[in-house]
Formats: sequence, structure tokens, C-alpha cells
Amino acid sequence: MITSIYFENFKAFENYTIALRDFNILTGPNNNGKSTILDSLRLLRGAYGYASRLNPTFYDFPDGKSGYGYIVPEASFPIQLDNIQTNFNDGISKIRYRLQDGQNLYLIFSTDHSPYLYFDTPRKTPITSSSFKAEFPLKISIIPTLGPLETEEERLNEDYVKQWGGSRRAPRMFRNYWFYNPDDFDSFKELVEKTWKGMSIDFPEKQQFSKKLMMFCLENRITREICWAGFGFQIWIQLLTHIIKSKNSNIIVVDEPEIYLHPDLQHKIFDLLKSLDSRIILATHSIEIINNAEPSDILLIDKKLQSAKRLTDVAGMQSVFNLLGSGQNIQLTRLARGKRILFVEGLDAKILAKFAKTTGHEDLFTSGEITIIPIEGFSNHEKILSANWAFSQILGEELKIFALFDRDYRTQEEISDLMNRFHDKIDFVHVLLKKEIENYLLMPLAIQKAVDERIKERGKNNDDIQENIDIELILFNLSDKFKSQVQAQLSAHRIKLEQKGNMI
Repeated sequence: MITSIYFENFKAFENYTIALRDFNILTGPNNNGKSTILDSLRLLRGAYGYASRLNPTFYDFPDGKSGYGYIVPEASFPIQLDNIQTNFNDGISKIRYRLQDGQNLYLIFSTDHSPYLYFDTPRKTPITSSSFKAEFPLKISIIPTLGPLETEEERLNEDYVKQWGGSRRAPRMFRNYWFYNPDDFDSFKELVEKTWKGMSIDFPEKQQFSKKLMMFCLENRITREICWAGFGFQIWIQLLTHIIKSKNSNIIVVDEPEIYLHPDLQHKIFDLLKSLDSRIILATHSIEIINNAEPSDILLIDKKLQSAKRLTDVAGMQSVFNLLGSGQNIQLTRLARGKRILFVEGLDAKILAKFAKTTGHEDLFTSGEITIIPIEGFSNHEKILSANWAFSQILGEELKIFALFDRDYRTQEEISDLMNRFHDKIDFVHVLLKKEIENYLLMPLAIQKAVDERIKERGKNNDDIQENIDIELILFNLSDKFKSQVQAQLSAHRIKLEQKGNMI
């Protein structure tokens, strides 16, 4: 997996870094570098495809370094290399792709030399094509910006279809792709029928006495050539085609999939991409797609900065909405869709999201079915009681209201009083049995297992690592220091409750 990309004097970026995770949504205003990032991956795919067939050669590279690499013919790249330097200067343009095990791939472009691809690795330097592919096992698929299909499509050369199928020429060769790749067609047909109710599709047909290929779809028992279907369906079947052909890829690049798609289909394509076992890099301006994502999925691209900014919260997503020219309120939009609110204290939502992901219920927090609203401490709990009335007036519908509170040092009598006050006022309220949600993470067995695994990893290269650490003993020793403080707090709450009762 590629974990980061660094740009030096390349197109929109003079010096710029983007760090990648499993799911990455690139967004921001136009002309700020999203296309530059996608182009860098197109270039790597082309250079890697050429290099993986040959043994590397030792070179002195234009950036002053020496090592094993390749001179890559310009014909191997799917984009033009003219004016690739930032602001048309004459310097060297360089892209570094860092992989998860510390390897690096470099692409170098210069007006005086052919393009180079070279590499370094903390392990043994590969000097054959097979060892190069083993050390850098990249499988990159590109889903370009798609447009309507050609009205007529002639049969093309198979190598031409293979070379340009991931470019913006893809809509011109849709029928050709399936004509040359029949093995996956049944899976494609099944996915079309599953995701677009009432529609099916047939394999391409060769026309007699002609090079023309035709392909038919069936909608409610009416057959028509796919060029006569709606543009939304034409885009949809192309997206599904690219997803099917990317089944073995470890990196999938998607360029503005929302074009021509209804919001419901934008939600569907987001869910499909999210379900894939690949690293996704998706560029979009779609408010629908961004609104479906978690803040940590989103990278704000701004060429005036030195690195891409990964969002951390819903407030950051709202700022992205504003930058994209949308007046939409993200919280209200999610609330209108799910009609459920969960109130939590402080930053508990982040921990709950991690619990949900670990236990296989990640969709609770990513589907938009529940809107999480933090309250700043228990003292603000009275505001929850008026929430249903306030939001129902705005949205015109009754909502489901839930609340989750820390126990803190409250006595059982205080908790019972709280539950009585919320009875019949909201749908569900729960007070944690432990002081705070973080206390549920203090599980000696789980911590011991995690520590043992980390020691095992580091122990391979470090003889000084201490083994046989007793986590349970450490936790007991740490907690003993706070016993008197905890007892004092519990006593204070008890005394305060009794004083209040005597006053009444």
C-alpha cells in the first residue's frame, strides 16, 4: 500500500505531501491540486506497468542520486508530459511514493532527460523484474471521469483497449472492454440487476458485415441499445465495470464518480467503494458523497499549503461544504435522513465509533442513521429535554432521542432521580456502570495481549526489550494511588445529596 506521496516541482505543487489511509476522499475548490494527485497515480501506473516487465539497470539520475531503476518511454504514460514543471520552470519534477514497509518509488521528469523510475528499500535491492514486483507489489486501477457512451462503437484493437481503458477515453470503448473480457460478464450482469431494479444487460454482439459492436439492456421487458438508455444508467454500468475489473487491485483511484448520477446512486457508489478490500482514493465535489463519509475519510486539498489536511470532526466537514459553495447544514441534513439523535458527553462519540468498528457495527456511525450530538458535561442535560420539540419544529417530524451519560461519582439515588426525570421525555437513556466510557478500555487481558504483540514485533530487532510485563499488576499499582481521591468524591456526593434532602 502507498502511505504517502510527496511532490516537488510537479504541476500544481511546488512542495506538497499527502498522507493516505484505507479510504481517502479528496475534495476542495477547483484548481487546487486534486487532478495533480490523481495524475501522479496515473503516471505511476504507467511507469510500473513498463518497469515490471524488465530487469532494473544502474543509473546516475538527474536529481544527483544513483541506483537501480528504469528509463521509461513517454508512450508508457497515459497523460501528456508537456508543461509538467510548476509554473513552467526548467527544474526537475519529482514524485516520491512511500510504501507501508518503508520502500520508496521515485518518478523524475526533466526537460533534458527521459523520465526515470527508481526505488530504494530497507531490504535487499531487487535487480530482476520478478524481485522488483515482489518488493513493490502494486496493482493500481483507475476509474476516470466518465461520460455518456458512444452512440456507435467499432471493434478496436485489444491492446489499445487494455492501454486506454483506465483513461478518459473509456466511454468510447465500453462495449469493446466486455467483448474482450467475457469471463467477468456474469458477475457484472448480476451486479447491474442487484443495484438497478428492473434493469438487465446482455453481452456485446458483433454486427454482420461490419466492425460495429452493439450491446442491449432490458428494462421492464423492453430491449434497447445501451446508447438509448438514460445517461445516469450509462454512467452507472461503466462504474460497475471498473469496479469489477478492479477486483484484484490494492489501490483504486476514482475521479468524480458523481457526474450524471442521482443522489441515491451517489450514496450507492459510496457504499460500494467503501465495501471494497482496497485502498480507495476518490476525488469529488459531491456534497452527497462527502456527507456520507466520516470526517477522517476526507482530505482537503489546497495547493497553497504544504500538505493535505485530513478532517477530524463534523465542524471541519461543514467548512468543506462552505468552501464548495453549499449552504447545506451537515448536521441537519444527516438528522433529516436518519431522524435519530444520540446525545453523549464530551468526546465519547469517537470512542463509541471505535467500539462499533471493532465489533462489526461501523455502519451505526457511518450510515447517517444516527446523528451524534455532544453535550459539554452532565450539567447541560436539561437541554436534551427540549431537543425533540425544537428539532421536530424544524424538520416537521418526530425524532427518536437517546442519551448516554457517564456515571462520574454520582450515587445510585442521583441516577434514579435522573432516570425518573427523563422517563417519557425521551426514547432511551442510559448511565454507564463505570465512571467514564474510557474505563471500559482498562481490560488487563486485552492490554496484555496488545503489549505482548508489540514486544514480539520490536523484539526481532531489539535485544533490550523487557518481557513478561504484568499489566494487571501495573494497573492495580496505578489505581491504588487514586483510592483516597475517589472515596472522597463519592463521600462528597453522598453528603451533598443528604444535605439537599434535609433542606427539602
